Amino acid sequence: CVQLKELVSSLYSDSAVRVVIFRSLVPGVFCAGADLKERAQMNNAESDLFVHSLRSLMTQIATLPAPTIAAMDGVALGGGLELALACDLRTASFSTQMGLIETTRGLLPGAGGSQRLPRMVG
Repeated sequence: CVQLKELVSSLYSDSAVRVVIFRSLVPGVFCAGADLKERAQMNNAESDLFVHSLRSLMTQIATLPAPTIAAMDGVALGGGLELALACDLRTASFSTQMGLIETTRGLLPGAGGSQRLPRMVG
């Protein structure tokens, strides 16, 4: 998360950037999101810091001056789907599976997915 946040921050000042495409180099996986077992073990302060960091990253992505595209091929779960939802455009392969699976464990999507998803699908 820290490396991605630093990379996204650097894009704000790079006037040569015309478009940003988020994709995975791993076939069949766009982004599987956070380790839910690890998140469940966090105390309240750790969880708050983690969620704030993710929310901040997604806001940075959503407000980049260049258009952003999520090129999803395979699973886009939890934070992976939230990353795609923060982008201006999303493409998906036939094998793409999307979901906010943290909700099945009683966890709210922390990076804006529960707000962005209904806005996207209506």
